[in-house]
Amino acid sequence: TIALSFEPYQSHVVVFSKRTGMPEFKKYEEIASTIDLNSDWRVSFGTGQPIPMSKLHSWADDEATRNFSGTAAYEKLFDVSTEFLNGGQAVSLDFGEGTPLPVTPITNGMQTWFDPPIREAAVIYVNGQRAGSLWAPPYRLDVTRLLKPGGNDLKIVVGNTALNYMAGHRLPDYRLLNLRYGERFQAQDMNKIKVLPSGIVGSVKLISTK
Repeated sequence: TIALSFEPYQSHVVVFSKRTGMPEFKKYEEIASTIDLNSDWRVSFGTGQPIPMSKLHSWADDEATRNFSGTAAYEKLFDVSTEFLNGGQAVSLDFGEGTPLPVTPITNGMQTWFDPPIREAAVIYVNGQRAGSLWAPPYRLDVTRLLKPGGNDLKIVVGNTALNYMAGHRLPDYRLLNLRYGERFQAQDMNKIKVLPSGIVGSVKLISTK
């Protein structure tokens, strides 16, 4: 028997195998200690130069990056004590749980009614090694094997959607095409073209569990 806890929109894959020597299922629940990583980041938008970000917030909150669509690299140096690493049995990088949203009827397509702490996907590197990627709950990543006592380097590359760029630029005008060829289609869901929160908008911390 395996007890599975599902966060909103989370999935689990359970594999039944006759192979021997399968890894033991371990569940770490008790928090031994935490390290706050919310402040003092350097963020590079696209190929631009790093700029300081004292507290994590959405790119859309700043006029200079309000309509930026693409990838941004968050970088930070932090110290980890030997006591922190030895205090638990696993260390995870945690971005928060996100917030379920009320379901609202829509006219076309499908939509996830969930406000995530990462908008929209991230690839994480610890001390130059790829730790993994996050794009769906749970927004946690095991980084135990990549940490070392003393100074550590964290890099998180986050990508958003094209909507922010589209919201800041003139949309295509099909008037002349319609006059020449007739109205072959009608643009749909144009009301969804608006600036959305982007980047890391959750609360980032290292959690040592046992």
